[in-house]
Amino acid sequence: MTAPSTAADRARSRRELVLVGLTGTAFATALGVGAALIRPEQFWLVFLVFTACSLSPSVALAWLLLGGGRRVQGDPHAGENVESRWLEKAAAGALFDVIPAAALTAGAVSLFELDLAGELALVGVAAFALVDGGLRYAMLTRRES
Repeated sequence: MTAPSTAADRARSRRELVLVGLTGTAFATALGVGAALIRPEQFWLVFLVFTACSLSPSVALAWLLLGGGRRVQGDPHAGENVESRWLEKAAAGALFDVIPAAALTAGAVSLFELDLAGELALVGVAAFALVDGGLRYAMLTRRES
């Protein structure tokens, strides 16, 4: 993205950034109020934590919907670049690692009669897949670059 060239462009960019910031902050505040109303026993703590945690994603969403994000053009040859191929290889490898890891974990839980909550198991599978895919991608970038 190139820098604005005229004073009018700079003023429009500033107005756009202010609009995006205010909209994102308002949305994050609304999320914080909603979460605090669900747990009213610690209203201010819940409000502040949820507002702070949702501020960055809310501003990013506002930028996509109202700001410059709606004008960004995607790369027409994105599927042909080397980074896409690395990501595809890493994701495929991670999938083939997750399946036996989940099967071994299910077998161990069943064999040893462990009490494992379903939510914990799903979070573990997702975390394993993310870490495995990230490590595979890092190894591919170092090996093939």
